[in-house]
Amino acid sequence: MKFLLSLLISALTALPFTPPAADIGSGDAPSVRLPVFMYHRLLNHPSSRDPYTITPAAFESDLKYLGDNGYTTVGSAELLAYAETGAALPEKPVMLTFDDGYFNNIHYAAPLLEKYGMKAVIFVVGHYSDLSSKDGIEKPNYSYITWERMENLPPSIEIQNHTWNMHNQRERTGIRRKRGESRDTYQQTLARDIKTLNDKIELHTGKRPSAFAVPYGLEDAWMHDVLRAEGIKMCFCSEMGVSVIKRGDPAALHRIKRLLRSPAKSAEVLLKKYA
Repeated sequence: MKFLLSLLISALTALPFTPPAADIGSGDAPSVRLPVFMYHRLLNHPSSRDPYTITPAAFESDLKYLGDNGYTTVGSAELLAYAETGAALPEKPVMLTFDDGYFNNIHYAAPLLEKYGMKAVIFVVGHYSDLSSKDGIEKPNYSYITWERMENLPPSIEIQNHTWNMHNQRERTGIRRKRGESRDTYQQTLARDIKTLNDKIELHTGKRPSAFAVPYGLEDAWMHDVLRAEGIKMCFCSEMGVSVIKRGDPAALHRIKRLLRSPAKSAEVLLKKYA
């Protein structure tokens, strides 16, 4: 009996140790599961057929749920510091992102973020902001965040890159290369676009972008060298899911998954399914 017991103990101690799931996500853990929500427009009366627009009330319900369940919003600088230097993150970090740079993100979301003590990242399309800046119009229903508005942002909002003018399907589909396009031509074109918006954002906010959201979620294998060369260290895609970010390892920041918040799927529903 003692011999069998000794064999059993030897076998158990030889097994690799796997930390409990609760360790993942704590402030001092070697990795965190990072839910990143992807929003677009906030409108009081969205079309029932629009999957990319929710009401401000729905957004507020997300913020309340996150706060009540112990989540803390983080910005790009905090995430980058964790991945690059091992700086601590909150026990349950979460990111809130908005794509395209609609003025309603500022008009409706900013006061709610202030109310709940949270923060968000807005990925702007430079060409759209340029048009709204020239018109001088700020309407929640259709305009975009102007350069002047970016100079006076509340502390709850940060601005990042969503291309200068490649969020369209005229010459190519988003940032994907055109058929037959050489690598040099493609990368030079993308670099000009990214740099143009980086320069403009830095001019009006004082901060150079370090994060990029891929238009339509359509990635290209040749894009990463360009993004790194232009100072982009975090790339947010549109694949549904929750990314695991390792402490002191920035590799996972090259492709961060997000959770698309549609009218039918609240933050609570998405977290219960994916996180």
